[in-house]
Amino acid sequence: MNERKGQGLIEYALLIALIAMVVLGAAFLLGRNLYTIFYGITEALQFGCGRVSAETFRSYAGEGSLSPGGPPTLSHRPAEGATTQGYWFCHKAMDIANDEGVPVRAVAAGVVRFAGWSDRGYGYMVVLDHGGYQSLYAHLKEQPSVTSGQSVPDGAVIGLMGNTGFSTGPHLHFEIRLGSELVDPSLYLP
Repeated sequence: MNERKGQGLIEYALLIALIAMVVLGAAFLLGRNLYTIFYGITEALQFGCGRVSAETFRSYAGEGSLSPGGPPTLSHRPAEGATTQGYWFCHKAMDIANDEGVPVRAVAAGVVRFAGWSDRGYGYMVVLDHGGYQSLYAHLKEQPSVTSGQSVPDGAVIGLMGNTGFSTGPHLHFEIRLGSELVDPSLYLP
């Protein structure tokens, strides 16, 4: 009878080791995607799943209108870096990560509708009106280098990538709105 003493402890230790290996394996395989999933869930619970983006655009740029020319064709990305989060129903934008201070550029010529601090978690941000669509650039490092009402040419530096507002690291939160609808920016960027 004494020989069987402790067998349960060994089995439990092996089971715990197996569970730890599965969890670590999943974290290794999913890598950054696991972070994105948890961040997305947190954002959805905290901000109402995409509602903040739509309300932010309306607050800072009005309702928007769709020009007869249709959707934009853009020749460059708003900033250099890796796409860390794409467009989905709770995140109606594209996140591009890089070091703080990387130049953020207008994706097309337009008029600045808003440039300054957003009280909705976007930190320093810029909204440009391009005539038939609008673009939004958020979490900039500091006060944008453009002002409301200013016309900016395609490719003009409008600010620097930062980590302001509700942000977990340096990145650009980039949105495009056609009319009153937020659309997937990756459909229009090269």
